[in-house]
Amino acid sequence: MIPTNDDSEAFAFSQVLPPICSPFHPRLQLELSIHTIGRAEESATMESSIIRAFGSVTLGEKIQILVTALRLPFILIWSLATKPFVPHNTKKHWKRVLVDAAVQTLTCTLNRVQFQYMFGDPSQVIAEKWGKRVGVPIEVEEIGEDAKLIWIGQKRTDRVIFYLHGGGFLMPLQDSPLGFWNYVGKELKRRGQDVTVVALQYTLVPNAVFPTQLRQAFRALEHLLSSGVQPQNLQLAGDSAGANLIIQLLSHILHPLNDVPPIKLSAPIRGAYLMSPFTRLSGLPQSQNDSLDVISAGVLMAWGQDVLHGVPDSQNVYLEPANASQTWFAGVDKLVSRVLTTAGGSEALKDHIIEFNDLFAKHHNDTEFVIQEGGVHDDPFNDFILGEDSPILGDLTPIIIDWLFAGFDH
Repeated sequence: MIPTNDDSEAFAFSQVLPPICSPFHPRLQLELSIHTIGRAEESATMESSIIRAFGSVTLGEKIQILVTALRLPFILIWSLATKPFVPHNTKKHWKRVLVDAAVQTLTCTLNRVQFQYMFGDPSQVIAEKWGKRVGVPIEVEEIGEDAKLIWIGQKRTDRVIFYLHGGGFLMPLQDSPLGFWNYVGKELKRRGQDVTVVALQYTLVPNAVFPTQLRQAFRALEHLLSSGVQPQNLQLAGDSAGANLIIQLLSHILHPLNDVPPIKLSAPIRGAYLMSPFTRLSGLPQSQNDSLDVISAGVLMAWGQDVLHGVPDSQNVYLEPANASQTWFAGVDKLVSRVLTTAGGSEALKDHIIEFNDLFAKHHNDTEFVIQEGGVHDDPFNDFILGEDSPILGDLTPIIIDWLFAGFDH
């Protein structure tokens, strides 16, 4: 397929895609042009208020997936020969360098519907398959609003981590975060804390749009609290879009939306951990980290446009908290006792995460912000892509575990 759409929105996306986005950068313009095809097609249909259906790939896009799979081994060989010597990779194990290169190649080459076609099984299905493979019991609980809670390991109410997965609101829960949170649970148990992790299966874009995911997250939170989980024994955790969803929850309590049920907390939630929060979905300038991160600002903006499609301008602040007013988060310290936000030093969204954290911290004294040297978007999860038997951990994972342990040790 040759790009023929002159739509200005698609052109704008092409301008913010990274100048170097894969190891073989001489072929970059071809790759990015192919990536833009899906966005151009979606942009054209957006004019008629239609977005391409979930995972609805064309024959050409299926062929592109196959070509990418065939080329990936050669890209990884090149990456192994060159990338370990790049400054931000010098502290990484060679396996992590290969993982990052593979993820970067896929996000640079494939569009939203291709990712959904390849990795778009429901979160419940993915979790159950993962659980059988690694020997971890998975319990799925229907909670209404077309949402489900996925209990990872033993179900309990005395110490609970409520996890909201990332994926740009476009992708389901994947194996690597499941492996990460299972590892976290084991480490906390080793320290004497029996903890359960429960994840939310929410409806993905474009099958449902904002505020559906917020309504489902509120239903899940309400269900947990009514099932005996005390706010002081509950810690929220989310990555990327999942971290955005946690911020939506807090924003809605502070500034209720008419079409989302209200909720009253009997006490502040014990903690909220935000990993690589996706705090700005539009207007993302090209980042100096685009060539270092596993996903560029341009790709994230392309995905963000699908999420923002049809959302009234008056409600954009719930999805783009980095754009909130200086007083938007006033009172948030009454809702959650402590907050940890982390970002990668090589992350394309780093500046926007810093911008959000500065805004948020003005209204909450117990906030901690950590930038992982050389880290990429959702960096700790990439340590578990190759499995969790003996992960080679970066320096951020122990910090997260220490923070969660301190939250439950009160």
